[in-house]
Amino acid sequence: MLVSHRCQFIVFSDPLTSCDWMQKTLAPWSDQNIAPAKRKIHKTLFFDGMSPAEAELAFDLSDLPFRNYTRIAVVQNPFRRMAQLYDRITATDPIWRLRRYAGMQVPDFGTWLHSTKPNGKGAGFPHGPRWRRFGAWSADAWADGRVTHFVRAENADADLRDVFRQMGVAPLFSAPMGDGRPHKFHEMLRYDATTIDLIRHRYRADLRLYQTATPDLRLVA
Repeated sequence: MLVSHRCQFIVFSDPLTSCDWMQKTLAPWSDQNIAPAKRKIHKTLFFDGMSPAEAELAFDLSDLPFRNYTRIAVVQNPFRRMAQLYDRITATDPIWRLRRYAGMQVPDFGTWLHSTKPNGKGAGFPHGPRWRRFGAWSADAWADGRVTHFVRAENADADLRDVFRQMGVAPLFSAPMGDGRPHKFHEMLRYDATTIDLIRHRYRADLRLYQTATPDLRLVA
């Protein structure tokens, strides 16, 4: 997360932090202390990974006009994101790791995907990692009416330039086009007709961002 009070904009990173380079690119405009995690808040109400709803509360408590700021959220294509989220859970979940160590099966991708939700618990549990819960949320649920512009992680450089051009700000982008990672087309191989329909139904707003070469980046406001 990054906040510029001088230029009045907020950037919400996607929950899986697919565009880490963005923090360095926009650092010259940052003038708000941001804690590295919610549990490490000391002298600030702001922390990395906070949702737009949490940010609005922090702004209100700081007597700052949240709705006067340009509010930018990074989103990933949900087909790619949910595959990456499953892989990250597979690699880090202690119960899943214990089951594999014991020679037991863990939920396959399709079974796991059907158990997730695009809001609420997402792919997590009440006291689990924030990235696990929010990573499964749809753009509508994540934004909750508090975002003015969306930026596609896969085309973040060009999309950000367009947003900042409208704001009259010209950051010096040092990152390569896109999110800097190769596209993993094999991720789509784990989807079948049922799970494809599931993604299309749950993440309609997200997918509308990817339907044209120059999408309307203000689908939710």
